Amino acid sequence: MRNITLDQVWHNFMPAYERGVGLLSFALFTLTSYLILAKTPEPTKPFGKYLLLLQASLTLVDINYGFLVCPVILFPVNAGLCYGILCTYSGHVANSSMFFAVTFMAATVILVFHFKYVSIAQLTGHSV
Repeated sequence: MRNITLDQVWHNFMPAYERGVGLLSFALFTLTSYLILAKTPEPTKPFGKYLLLLQASLTLVDINYGFLVCPVILFPVNAGLCYGILCTYSGHVANSSMFFAVTFMAATVILVFHFKYVSIAQLTGHSV
């Protein structure tokens, strides 16, 4: 059986696909940021700030994944190739930047859920 991840077509398609997803994510980030900043009703402004932080962290991960690192996974081999900008400089820098971006995204997800939990607890009269 032929392994598609070792084919040259895969190595040409995946970086272009990841860059396309990164551009689409950035376009959606600008639209979402505008909607959160301009169209959010006044009572929900504090939650909108958390959502804007979450959207920024997701866009940071997509830009990091699509442009800076741009990994191409080789399956079933436990390996991958790096076609991003940071990979030409250093693979350690690319791995570190991806780790910090994903960690920042996970932290913002936790912050959003915590804010939601605290808000619901305050509305229902429970102590936090």
